[in-house]
Amino acid sequence: MNILDGNTQENRLEEPLQATDPVRSLDQTDALDRWIIGIDIGGTKTLMLLSSEKPGSEVLERKIPTCATEQPSVFFKWLFDEVSKFCSDSGIEIGLVAGIGMGFPGVILNDEGILRSAPAFQWAEEDIRPMIAAYFNGDIYLDNDVNMAAMGEFDRGAAQSHRHCVMVTVGTGIGSALILNGQLYSGQDGAAGEIGHFIVGDEGIDHQYKASPDTFGAFELNTSGTGITQHARRYFTDGPGNAHSLLHSLADGDISQIEARHVFKAAEAGDAAALEILTLPLQYMARGLANIVALLNPSIIVVGGGVAASNPDYYLNEVRSRLSRYTTLATKVVVAELGNMAGAIGAMAAIRLRLQQR
Repeated sequence: MNILDGNTQENRLEEPLQATDPVRSLDQTDALDRWIIGIDIGGTKTLMLLSSEKPGSEVLERKIPTCATEQPSVFFKWLFDEVSKFCSDSGIEIGLVAGIGMGFPGVILNDEGILRSAPAFQWAEEDIRPMIAAYFNGDIYLDNDVNMAAMGEFDRGAAQSHRHCVMVTVGTGIGSALILNGQLYSGQDGAAGEIGHFIVGDEGIDHQYKASPDTFGAFELNTSGTGITQHARRYFTDGPGNAHSLLHSLADGDISQIEARHVFKAAEAGDAAALEILTLPLQYMARGLANIVALLNPSIIVVGGGVAASNPDYYLNEVRSRLSRYTTLATKVVVAELGNMAGAIGAMAAIRLRLQQR
C-alpha cells in the first residue's frame, strides 16, 4: 500500500495529559517475534502502541504530552527517546522493532517525507526521513492522522469487513479519508478527501449568518464544530436571536461562550433557536455525504470527531434523515468506534500491512 495521504483530523478532546507507562511487560519468549509500533502524533499529546507483528497480539500503550517544537531534529530526538523508553519498560529491545507507523496532524506523503499544512508543527519543508533514520533503521510508514484513523476503524473498528469506506471527521475542522478496494486512496498530490472544500450550494437555505457558498472552504465553515459555534453566536448577535432559548443558560448567560455541544444539547431538547441554527449545518452535511455516496458508492461512512462524539445519536439520526432525500443508494452512516485510539491503531495496522507486503 503506497498511496498514503489525506486530511488533518482536528477534533481531538484536548484534556490535560500526563505520561502513562505500560502496566506490565510483554512476554518476550519467542525470539523470532518482530514488534511494531503505531504512533499518533497530535499537537498536544502523542499516543504510542506496541505489539507483536502477529495480528491479534496483545497491545500496550503509552500516552505523553507532545514536544511541540519548530525544529524537527529536536522533535525526533525527543520522540525516539520516548520510543526507547517505551520499549525498555515493556521488556522489548528496540532492535527487535521491525517497523513504526506514524500519523501526523498535517499533509505528509511517505515517498517524500515532507510535512505540510500542520499548524502545530511549523517546520521547514524538508525531508524528515533522514532524521528518523538517525534513530531507527527499521521500516517507517508516514501518513496523516485522518488516514491513520480510517485505517484504525477499517482494521478494528466500525468499518471492519467493508472494503469500500469513507471516514469523515467533524470537529474543529472537517476531514475525510478514503479506503477503496481495501486500500487508502490519496489522489495525485495527497489531497483526495479534502471535503472541507466541497461546494454544496445554498438552494432553499436562507440564513443571514451563514458563510457564503462562494467562500473557499465554505463547506467546512458551515458544518464543522467551529462553524456551528460561529453560527450560534451570530444568531444572537446579528440574527433573530431568541430570549427564551435554552442556549442562554447552557452558556451561563454569555452568548460569546456558546459552543457546538451546547447547540446539540439544546436541539435534542427541542429548543427552537438551536433547531434553526442547525438547519444549515445538517443540510450541508447531508448534501456533502450524498455527493460522496454518488461518486464513490461506499458501503459505509464512518463519522468521527468531536461534533459527532458529543451527541452521536441525535447528530447521525438528523444527518441520515436528510441524506435519504438525496440518494437511494444503500450506505450505512455510523459513528466511529475507536475514539482517540483510532489513529495509533491505524498506524499499527498500516505498518503491519507494509511489512507483510515486503
